[in-house]
Amino acid sequence: MSQYETYVGNGAREIYVASTQAGQATSTGLSTTQTGITLTNPAGSGKTLVVLTVAGAVSAAPAGASALVLAANVNPVAAAVTQTTPLTVRRANLGLAGTGAGLAASAVTLPAAPVVVRALQSPVAASSITPAQVLDNINGELCIAPGCALSLSSITTAVTGVWSITWEEVNEIG
Repeated sequence: MSQYETYVGNGAREIYVASTQAGQATSTGLSTTQTGITLTNPAGSGKTLVVLTVAGAVSAAPAGASALVLAANVNPVAAAVTQTTPLTVRRANLGLAGTGAGLAASAVTLPAAPVVVRALQSPVAASSITPAQVLDNINGELCIAPGCALSLSSITTAVTGVWSITWEEVNEIG
């Protein structure tokens, strides 16, 4: 299978992408108020969201060194995530109509504090941004069940950047 089939397919696969459209600061600590980018799979969706990539371009040097992580809400029977600032979800095969079950937002209120499930990297504070790009080819190593969410978060210091996430939707696994 070629790389293009993996990510876009012939239109039969349900692959989606969402991105912030400008610099967005990540939340610090593992709190219920999250900013940056969050992908939510609503309860009862009947789909599992298979995360393919998380990417970002850091747009301003953070005030201090900060670990970027993926943090998840893993209780599928918790209250729904409140989508404070929704993002537009698009088919990865750009131009094809349709939206999936996954909801993306640059600001949300979570039903409980998330837990770290994956470390990404630590942008270094200073007059320069090192490294300037965040890229994690997750390729299905993380999946989001109905009623759960995955957020990009900072542990100690907010990191501002343009963030995106790509995922495939498959019939519920479980």
